[in-house]
Amino acid sequence: MINNEKKFLRKIYKDKRSNTHISQFKKLCKDIFDNLLELSIWDKDIYHVYLSVESKNEVNTNDILSFILNKNKRVIAPKMINNNLIHLEIDQNTKFNTNKFGIREPISKVKFDTSLIEIIIVPLLVFDKSGHRVGYGGGYYDRFMNDIKNDVIKVGLSLFDPVDKISDINEKDIPLNFVVTPSRTYKFN
Repeated sequence: MINNEKKFLRKIYKDKRSNTHISQFKKLCKDIFDNLLELSIWDKDIYHVYLSVESKNEVNTNDILSFILNKNKRVIAPKMINNNLIHLEIDQNTKFNTNKFGIREPISKVKFDTSLIEIIIVPLLVFDKSGHRVGYGGGYYDRFMNDIKNDVIKVGLSLFDPVDKISDINEKDIPLNFVVTPSRTYKFN
């Protein structure tokens, strides 16, 4: 039997991601961006987008941020405070710091009302055919997604296709509505 526990998958997919050559990585990110543009989510007004970490080969969100801001939509980005995320509005003039994990964070103290968010673009390492994801293991996004209204559309971005099933999903794991990969978009209920 294949080991599909989160801890095992996290290690495997971190390694796969870090071993992806930079030119291939850039092409995969472009393909994901192109597929994301095909989703019918661009009529919304408020988007929460993670700020990607290049050194970890996270799917790059810079083009996504520019695209949304150029459509005069509002963009919210996370900032880590202790074991939780706070959410801050950003624009083309926002200044950023880098936290201890190498993640860019907006320099701002004005929290955004998360009940207004309509779309969340979520980081992940791997996902399964039911829309469950494995992140870095801190639970930041699962806590955040547990605290928001149910009709928010949750979109993951993945360099890789899904595994069949993540074996140790629990009630705190929030499934995604969509995951966009370089080759296609997966839709979940």
